Amino acid sequence: MPTIKDIAKMAGVSHGTVSNVLNNRGNVSIEKIRAVEAAAREVGYQLNAQAKSLREGHTNTISVILPNITTTHYNKLYLGLDNLLSRQGYNVDLYTTNDQQQNELQIIQKIAANRNYAVIAVSCLEDADEYYSQLKISPEKIIFAYRHLYNARNYQTLDFRLAGKEIAQALDKKALKNVGLFTDLNQYSCTADFMQGFEQQWLSQNPDRQITHIPTSPSRSYNDAFNFFTGTPPDAIITSDIEKARYIKNANFLGNLGQAPRIYSLSDAEFIIEEQVHQYHMNYELLGKQIAEWLLNSTDDKTPPKINIQNRGFMFDHRLNAHLASRPATTLNILTLPSPSTDALKKLLPNFRHKTGIDVRLNIHPFNDIYEILTNLEHHQYYDIIRIDMAGLPWFAKSTLKPLSELGDEVYQLLSHYSQQIVKRYSQVNGQFYAIPFDPSIQMLFYRKDIFNDAKVKRMFYEQHKRELAPPATFEEFDTIARFFSRALNPQSPLEYGACASLGNTEIVASEFLLRYYSLGGRLRQEDCTLKLDPVLGAETIREYIDSLKVVKNLSATWWNESVSLFESGSVAMIIVYMNLFSHTLHSTISPLVGFDSVPDNKALIGGGSLGVSKYSQKESEAAEFFKWVFSDEIAEQIVLLGGTSANNCIYDNPDIMEYYPWLDLPHKTGYNGVRETFFQDGSSLNLRMVEKVIGQSIVNRINGMMTTEETIKYLNTRLAGSEFKS
Repeated sequence: MPTIKDIAKMAGVSHGTVSNVLNNRGNVSIEKIRAVEAAAREVGYQLNAQAKSLREGHTNTISVILPNITTTHYNKLYLGLDNLLSRQGYNVDLYTTNDQQQNELQIIQKIAANRNYAVIAVSCLEDADEYYSQLKISPEKIIFAYRHLYNARNYQTLDFRLAGKEIAQALDKKALKNVGLFTDLNQYSCTADFMQGFEQQWLSQNPDRQITHIPTSPSRSYNDAFNFFTGTPPDAIITSDIEKARYIKNANFLGNLGQAPRIYSLSDAEFIIEEQVHQYHMNYELLGKQIAEWLLNSTDDKTPPKINIQNRGFMFDHRLNAHLASRPATTLNILTLPSPSTDALKKLLPNFRHKTGIDVRLNIHPFNDIYEILTNLEHHQYYDIIRIDMAGLPWFAKSTLKPLSELGDEVYQLLSHYSQQIVKRYSQVNGQFYAIPFDPSIQMLFYRKDIFNDAKVKRMFYEQHKRELAPPATFEEFDTIARFFSRALNPQSPLEYGACASLGNTEIVASEFLLRYYSLGGRLRQEDCTLKLDPVLGAETIREYIDSLKVVKNLSATWWNESVSLFESGSVAMIIVYMNLFSHTLHSTISPLVGFDSVPDNKALIGGGSLGVSKYSQKESEAAEFFKWVFSDEIAEQIVLLGGTSANNCIYDNPDIMEYYPWLDLPHKTGYNGVRETFFQDGSSLNLRMVEKVIGQSIVNRINGMMTTEETIKYLNTRLAGSEFKS
């Protein structure tokens, strides 16, 4: 087996240099990196990660022990663990026991020799001391999930007792007398909790009700499902997982001559239609994710917290709203702009029609057209619901929208699904609430993390600039990196461009200018409630922006889509774009290579919009039904999974969404901390769209050489002094 010594000899370098290269350290010259990599390939060397981690006192391996990997709540727990731990460089070893104690004891012996960092187990043993006595791991890092063992020091689970109670409450409404329970063995605490929650609620309503309970093991589950049909089957059968529900369906199809029972089952948090099964949703994957997060942040002396995750319960009420269905056919007209969220909404509207009997027409217009429609809404009184940009909400709210209070308390309560910061920026105008956040967004930096982490590229950058290559924290760093990756200036660049700029739309130009202007500490609103660019900062921003255009790819595009496509094609190293326009890259080959961060200097512009009801609409009750539907947790999740955007609090607890769109979590954690000057200090609103249009047109004139920088600043401040921008 080749060694580091063999590589060093072939490459003509020291052992330490070889080690630095193989461990991706950046303190080696480009020539030596290439020599070491060539020698390593020549001798067929692979870095022994296990040997490296042993030198640190333990392996970087975490073992997961499960009864099986096919049952949903075990599978999803594993995915939640593996998705996060693997990204952080841990090896996740999976073992299955088939709920056989002897198998589990042998697995414990096997991993005892590996000096693992941690172990997570859904155990079929009775006493946790079997683990503590054999594994040389801190007891807090041996985590037992779902099933509580004697002497267990770190036990994490979901609320199975509440699940049993709420399923029983759902059955209370069905006037049933005889039910069946099909679960794992009673000895497991999660089964006992589920049973206790169900029985207490079910029998409290009527002690004469009957329960047929069949506990089963994995090897007998399919056979035992038929036992419910040896006589008269129960009116309903409740199963502890979807797999058992499927066995019940099979047994009913093959072995039942009578009426089929209702089937209720615990299920995972993902909404997937399971024919003939009423699903009660539990967030198994989130439990795995939060266990992983605790492991990544824990120390040996840190007491493990009790993870508290709310059950999702029954999702999507499929019952038709009778009070609406009995009315004459009704249509809601919605004014909106083209966007990923609009595309997602269009796919989901049949569900709203099925649920309420209300038809919806989406009237999709470009951003500029919507501004003109809102300015003259009296000529467009046929619109019922309006998607209004957050930058225009303060200007148009009072003249175009009904206050939410006119739609009833249920609609007003939908604001509780969002953070206070989001509600303040996307709903509230002078103390009144007019709209509900639909697709909030914020500018973010996206970059090619594979290129930024490449050892040769990092060394090349270090030799040129005497500092490490990293996502830019300032615009000075951004422009330096953009020049470095410009192949016209650096023929060795692995990409054609470092960045790009869209110049075909004045609002986009204004957005890119203001992003830099705010990063320098500039502002538009002055203390005396006037508008003005700071002459010094404005001029400095113009010069920096013009200089940056000389080294980035200039696009004539009228929207950001072309920038995103250029990044997606692998031509540019980084882009700054509103996050809601980036979602379709998930489906591209570049998706695993994308990194993300806050914009340089952390003064991003916020964007996106909200939905409000036109003041001319006579369909308040129908609009209220639409709001209760579109802003429900279930539909918010579906919009995001289909490529749209939402800031509903529920999406951040959905591991699938966070896995597919991890950048959504960053603005959530920072409270959408961005800039958009929509109000004056005295509370009057600002016509920001017109302000940005004037700024963009002026900057384009400067780019085209029609004005000098000083003339541009003077012209802008003369225009901004006009009274048409303030309400």
